[in-house]
Amino acid sequence: MDDGLFKEQYRIGEVSRLFGIGQDSLRYYERLGIVVPKRKDNGYRAYDLDDMFTLSLIKDLRLLGFSMQQIKTYLDDRTLESTGRLLSEEAALIDRQIERLRERKAAIERHERTILTARTAVCGRFLIERMPERRCIELAARIEVDEEMDVAIQSLRHRLKDVTPHLSDITIGANLSRTELEAGATNIYDSVFFVLKNEPIACDFRLPAGNYLIYRYRGAYEQNGDVLRSMLAYAQQQGLNVGEPAFEIYELDNRDTSVSDEYLTRVEIPLLT
Repeated sequence: MDDGLFKEQYRIGEVSRLFGIGQDSLRYYERLGIVVPKRKDNGYRAYDLDDMFTLSLIKDLRLLGFSMQQIKTYLDDRTLESTGRLLSEEAALIDRQIERLRERKAAIERHERTILTARTAVCGRFLIERMPERRCIELAARIEVDEEMDVAIQSLRHRLKDVTPHLSDITIGANLSRTELEAGATNIYDSVFFVLKNEPIACDFRLPAGNYLIYRYRGAYEQNGDVLRSMLAYAQQQGLNVGEPAFEIYELDNRDTSVSDEYLTRVEIPLLT
């Protein structure tokens, strides 16, 4: 046994090592008046056994996610009644943490299934599919490069920060700039949008239920000009009446892989009756 382990007083460096609490945090506790060590004649802090017990409580409560203000309130009035209340709060907090973990796991499992389905999806075919109404939130902006798209996505994600557990659980789309594509430019967008699921948030627009002409392609987004032109030519050949806007849905993108050849993009054009 280390004879120096059990002492009446401990220096701040010893306390920091024993509890795994940074010295800055210990000084912060002191400023809050939660753990105020005595001072030796040389000015060094001296933590006694009562301080060590208090730090044990703080560490346990911090691991459960309690704020320092909640901890201070408890320590200032620590009775059987207040301990009972704290235990009830701990149990409720753990229940919320378990629920968040369950939601996170469900989101991960959904994304695993999405990747599996997308990896085996057939590309290069013109399809007509009946789609349900889709509620969307949107950021309207001219987007020309991937970095601008990433910033736009993060800006939209901020609107969902309280209701969406994981970026991979979001369906992301972007409205293609038909004007730019007809002028020969590719990979330029008029807006980016998220398709909402059950999030309790007002939508900016709705993709109406109905038939859509759909085409999937793998690889870099610079293909979208040729893809859209081929879709419009196919629609004309088949006598299909197309609407606006044409948009992309990213089924596999840089959230899933850094290899652009593995990207999977679905282009949709609404069909008018």
